[in-house]
Amino acid sequence: MITAKKIWGHLMDPGIFRIVNLVIYIFYFVPSDFNAENIPMKITFVWGGVILAWDFFTKRIMFKQPYWYVLLALCVSYLFSIVTNFPHNFLDSAYNLVYLATSVFLFYAIDPKLPKEKRVKQFQTFNDVGIIIIFALTLLSLLTFVFNVAYTVPTGTVGVIARQGFIESRLFGMFTSPNMGSMIGYVSVLMMVVNNHLKRGSWRRFSKFYIVNAISQYLYYILANSRGTQITLVAFLIFTYIIWTYKVIASKKNIGKGIIRNFIILATIFFGVNAANTVLEFGLSYIPSSVSFLMSSPESETIVNEDGETVVVERRKPIKKTVIQHSEEGSEVSSGRLSIWAAGLKLLQQKPIFGVADSDVYRSGELSGQLDESQLSDLDIRELQRAHGNMHNTYVAVLVKAGIVGFLLLAIFVILILKDNIKFIGNKKFDFADPNNQLYLIIFTFILSLFVNDVVENHLIFNNRDVMGLVFWSYLGLTNHLRMEKEGI
Repeated sequence: MITAKKIWGHLMDPGIFRIVNLVIYIFYFVPSDFNAENIPMKITFVWGGVILAWDFFTKRIMFKQPYWYVLLALCVSYLFSIVTNFPHNFLDSAYNLVYLATSVFLFYAIDPKLPKEKRVKQFQTFNDVGIIIIFALTLLSLLTFVFNVAYTVPTGTVGVIARQGFIESRLFGMFTSPNMGSMIGYVSVLMMVVNNHLKRGSWRRFSKFYIVNAISQYLYYILANSRGTQITLVAFLIFTYIIWTYKVIASKKNIGKGIIRNFIILATIFFGVNAANTVLEFGLSYIPSSVSFLMSSPESETIVNEDGETVVVERRKPIKKTVIQHSEEGSEVSSGRLSIWAAGLKLLQQKPIFGVADSDVYRSGELSGQLDESQLSDLDIRELQRAHGNMHNTYVAVLVKAGIVGFLLLAIFVILILKDNIKFIGNKKFDFADPNNQLYLIIFTFILSLFVNDVVENHLIFNNRDVMGLVFWSYLGLTNHLRMEKEGI
């Protein structure tokens, strides 16, 4: 019999809360569900607040994580941001604070007393749920390309519509953007690698379903033509090379040969993948018109032949190449991000210490009252209105919302975490041949690559209901415990 105590225990379990939010956050980036996640999202918002309060007055797991006090200072600093901007965008800023606390004190927090078996089981389930849902959405997205489907749906923002399917020479599919879809696919690949290890003891052992999913994510990546994902993958390769090279230097054996060998391997992978991408993109470009050719019926056409006779012939539309590209030729390489960043920094100049609390400063159609519009150019105003608060850069977003104080606190936390991980990897006892250590390195390198991705996107923090942020903080918390277990802490 399920008792009230067990039900309450499940409701207050951060691991279950993390899994439920993963589902909701994924569908938050699926416009075609017509905001079906809206009510569940409101429920989990309150649910998260209850768990935070319960944990604060009971186990205080939130205060047992590495450098929790820096994160607490960040939350307090952001509270000052809200107060110094009161009453402008107060409710939305308050929501931001709750989501910030949820990220750093629930998603990041893992109970050090939680049995390893239960923690492993929770992350297996977390990964399974993510992999299955993302695969289904990716498969539907690929079908929209195959059948050349394109449409738009309304969003929650007045006057804003979301593009779906294969449109404007790129694959949006079921997701809000090609960038988001391909990055979610990148996350699912990490989840598969982690589950390979947790279930089969080796991160290299892919099941048949995992292989199919990996191929599907690769195809979406090609069709999405996402520069953000491209630089993320390159960053992953570079960080992997740096770690390999460090291992060679630490071994003090054949250092020169080892560095050159690793570079050759890296270069071979990079250029080999790029060549494969080009070939595959060329082949994929003929699929929509080929399918259309096979599915369509011949059309009758009256022509005059060489003998001057009028005859009726049946013809099909010819197979043509479908253009797959990031944007129109000659368009700005940053896709307008540079002007958004510049406009955001103009806001920071007006509120440098604690920021503006909520960056959607034109939410009501007019500039928030605590800011001076005369200090903004016409271009700044247009870009801020167009962005709807999305700075497309986490570092700019943190500066704009939390000011220099919040940015410095977050930077201190990141530096301290990196210091611990780098020190751990640099320990002479760290065995690169240990499968557990290999998994740790893969997750750590993945986390580092997300820092690079957030130069052009805003996912990791101060972007509410973001699946990338959820995965980032969850896996950052996991690396802490994998490291501390090895160190015997």
